[in-house]
Amino acid sequence: MARLILLLTTALAFTGCGQIWLPESAERRIGELASGHMLERTPRVENSPWEAFVQDAGKKLAAASERPDYDYRFHIVASPEINAFALPDGQIFVTDSLLNAAGRDDDAVAAVLGHEIGHVARRHGAEALQSSIGLAAGGAAIFGFEGSLGRAAAGLASQLLELGYGRDMELEADLCSIRYLARLGRPPEDGLKFLRLLAMREHERAGSMDYYLRSHPPTAERIRYAEAYAASVTVSTGPALSR
Repeated sequence: MARLILLLTTALAFTGCGQIWLPESAERRIGELASGHMLERTPRVENSPWEAFVQDAGKKLAAASERPDYDYRFHIVASPEINAFALPDGQIFVTDSLLNAAGRDDDAVAAVLGHEIGHVARRHGAEALQSSIGLAAGGAAIFGFEGSLGRAAAGLASQLLELGYGRDMELEADLCSIRYLARLGRPPEDGLKFLRLLAMREHERAGSMDYYLRSHPPTAERIRYAEAYAASVTVSTGPALSR
């Protein structure tokens, strides 16, 4: 009991201190529960012409991230919404509507994948979860994930899809995308291609973009922030991204 109290007290001490104390095992399990829920309610698209590119580009971008050995998995899902999202277990979902909106712009899709990988690599899911559920997350890490506590944590993880990761983490993910693309030899400007496509089409396709626009900072702000960062990024030589 004394050890349990010490563990809980330590978890509380870190809450709100800007540190990620949620164990990776907890992050993975909570994410798995949420991903399973999402795959039940959002069907995967079979035989998409984008499948090979999403898998190949996703793996290469993940390898260029700060967390290259995590278990990233990529899914194309059917939805009328132009959207993409990442869950804490490394599963990344891209809607067919987003891919259709991108047309044949591989760079724009790669930028989206880099953004979502950034959320996982920077542990934004763990940070958001511990901020949302505080002591409950610590209890889940100590007592296990099955049962009501695990289901509650998975439900909170699913809320990330509705609310996004918050302004600061969304802006950081944009910078991650630029950085990973540069590590693969792509010009930093490629990291802005989806944002500029979004800016051109957000009024034209307002209905299908409502979900994405609600969960992210204003596109103009994201572009300004990303442009300033892109100007400082050095391009490396890396494996090609091709479809």
